Amino acid sequence: MEKKDGVFYFKKFAVSHSRSSMKVGVDGVLIGAWANPDGERILDVGCGSGLISLMMAQRNPYAEIIGIDIDKPSVEEAYQNFAISPWKDRLRCFLLSFDEVEATDLFPGKGFDLIVSNPPFFDSGMKILDNSRKIARHKGSLSPEILINKASCLLNPRGKLAMVVPVQYSDYLLIAAKNSHLLPKRITYVRYHDTSTIKRVLLEFGLQSEFILNNMNPSDLEENSLTMFNSDGTPTIAYRNLCHNFYLKF
Repeated sequence: MEKKDGVFYFKKFAVSHSRSSMKVGVDGVLIGAWANPDGERILDVGCGSGLISLMMAQRNPYAEIIGIDIDKPSVEEAYQNFAISPWKDRLRCFLLSFDEVEATDLFPGKGFDLIVSNPPFFDSGMKILDNSRKIARHKGSLSPEILINKASCLLNPRGKLAMVVPVQYSDYLLIAAKNSHLLPKRITYVRYHDTSTIKRVLLEFGLQSEFILNNMNPSDLEENSLTMFNSDGTPTIAYRNLCHNFYLKF
């Protein structure tokens, strides 16, 4: 990734984000590179400028990817970013909240194969949201809890929900997921370097019914960690391997 004139350049696409409520950042790249993109239909919730949708399109050459956001400038900018990408025929974006998806013709009868998001986690008592970034990050607009509660209704039987969250959210969300008939399949704990604390957690959930039908044991969880940088500031091999298809310098 390289920024020039307000545009972020990746190996196979570019992203403008000047109008979007959520800017291009490391969290979005991490979940875009880590989430399992298999399947025919992928929903990017809170798509912002369209970064994660574009990464999904690059990683899966067959899937239809739908991005939704409640911020109109974000949707307009995502549309422009999609239009100049190599995958414009498979990318769509809509001004729509997550709660509204099921009532539209975007919702396939068999459900989505993947719902992916870099969800807002701004937690405050604000009553007045004075700019679009605050709106996008506010829990009242979209939160990890809302994603979990609604995803079980929108996924197909083998579908997955993937998100990146601050570490302090993770234990609570694992409980919330179980209450919504979702179980963790993969967890990756992310730290900046080997002496720093864990800051982010990458989570992938599947429906409890999938575990039952396939005799899967919830204890067979794929759990690991990712350290992004060595002590000298260079990217670790694991970080390079995860993001080498996207970052220009990897």
